[in-house]
Amino acid sequence: MSNNELLELMGSPEKLELLYRNKPEQFRNWLNEAIIKHPESETLKVWNARINFTRLSFIPETKVPLFIVVILSLASGFLMKLPAFLPITEKWFYPRFAPLIVICALICYFLPVINSFKIKSIIIVGLLLCTAVLLLLPDNPMSPSIIMSQIHMPLVLGSLLALAFMADDWTKPDARLLYVRYVGEVIIYSILILIGGIVLTLLTFGLFGLIGLSIREWYISHIVVFGLVAIPIVATFLYDSALKRVSKIAILISNVFSPLLLITVFVYLLAILYQGKSPYADRDFFISFNGLLVIVLAITVFSISGKSKPETSRVVDKVNISLVSVTLLINTVALSAILFRLSEYGITPNRVAVTGSNILIFIHLVLILKAYIHQYKNSDSPDKLKKVVANYLPIYSTWSVFIGVILPVMFAFR
Repeated sequence: MSNNELLELMGSPEKLELLYRNKPEQFRNWLNEAIIKHPESETLKVWNARINFTRLSFIPETKVPLFIVVILSLASGFLMKLPAFLPITEKWFYPRFAPLIVICALICYFLPVINSFKIKSIIIVGLLLCTAVLLLLPDNPMSPSIIMSQIHMPLVLGSLLALAFMADDWTKPDARLLYVRYVGEVIIYSILILIGGIVLTLLTFGLFGLIGLSIREWYISHIVVFGLVAIPIVATFLYDSALKRVSKIAILISNVFSPLLLITVFVYLLAILYQGKSPYADRDFFISFNGLLVIVLAITVFSISGKSKPETSRVVDKVNISLVSVTLLINTVALSAILFRLSEYGITPNRVAVTGSNILIFIHLVLILKAYIHQYKNSDSPDKLKKVVANYLPIYSTWSVFIGVILPVMFAFR
């Protein structure tokens, strides 16, 4: 282990400042080590507060009142019931507009705290354009290009939600990773709220059943619909206003599941070899390969977004490096299978979307692995690793716009 220069200069404030300016990343590592050895030091406490405050200073203060959450939930629930009031079919309406309604409500939650008129304008124009695209897409449920567009449009809307969440700090890597953590936290809170809602629903059915009243159809048609739409809005309120965006449940869960997922992926690859399965010929198997790829990338990104002290997470680092390495192997096989299917069966909207997604994920994983190994070997601060993750996220947004808007036009909505 290298000498800790910070410990040698603790009695000289000027030299400590110079050391921090010359070696900011190494300084953080030395500071973490020094705090463990001298937790009583006021000098170290001041430096720790200074550095941590810098990292968290971009988090905006949001004080959204509860009645706004209620209004957004009721308005979203009413919009979800439009097929009951208008001459439109549910099969046409919900695949197109259910994600739009939910994500638009979340954007409206954050919109009032955005100071920049330019960012507000971009978000509003983006929502209007997404709505126009969804309205203008032909009603052809068998068209692969339209299906791909509908699948990727929530990702486009998610990018607008990210802009609303980050506001003026959207260029900062820490703000982007905070949005990633927000998505993970909201998913977890939504699942917990959903479980509670299911228990309440079953209890309600049971109680009314005891007095001979059957409210199942009415309850599902009205209360359940409004409740489902309200879940992500309430979950956002809990994370944003109640917990002040400091919860790390998603990161903890990702760290717990990383080793389990690594074992699963490794055993899965062995089972593939044993069974003689091939993604070149089996389409369903190929789809599962790509699904596994997305899951592993998400777990890795969540884990990296919560890294702060490299020396306390060496086991997690080893697991994540191994997981990314194995996933790259899977991605290589998937890419070769895609190229094989393209050469054998020609170009289709599905293959264009899958090929581009796999290439983007492959490049991202290579960059993550390279930065991760460098950070692990040198015990550096995870800041560079976080930047590799955060700076790549707009590429996914750009690709989702291409698939959601351009791809159907390229294939003439076939």
